[in-house]
Amino acid sequence: MKQTYGERLAAALRHKNLKQADLASELNIVQGTVSKIINGTQYLDFDLAVKACKILDISLDWLAYGGDQVAKPKFYHNPERQRIEYLLSIINEAEYPLIIVAMEEIIEIRLKDEASESSEKPCKPNIPDNHKRKK
Repeated sequence: MKQTYGERLAAALRHKNLKQADLASELNIVQGTVSKIINGTQYLDFDLAVKACKILDISLDWLAYGGDQVAKPKFYHNPERQRIEYLLSIINEAEYPLIIVAMEEIIEIRLKDEASESSEKPCKPNIPDNHKRKK
């Protein structure tokens, strides 16, 4: 049976001989939050997950999916896209309230991406040929 996100986090803590309170202290969160994550009622936001992985000497892929991904998507090194991949991994295991939270974060990231893409494109007015000035 495949381990859940919380079970993988608990296993990593045991492997490093750390307690929930130790990880909570390192991440600057309360121990109850770590407990909720292990029990599957909450998850680490992306930045804290990356920090936890460094502390626990595990990969983000292993925490999120339970194994190292062999083929990474082309956009994997784009931080915002990597956040979306992480959130999608949470959605696969999460209870209903966490799915809503993760989807809201994905929508926020995508809206920010669309806004930055549209601001990078030069704005050229669309003037019909019959209205252009003749020289």
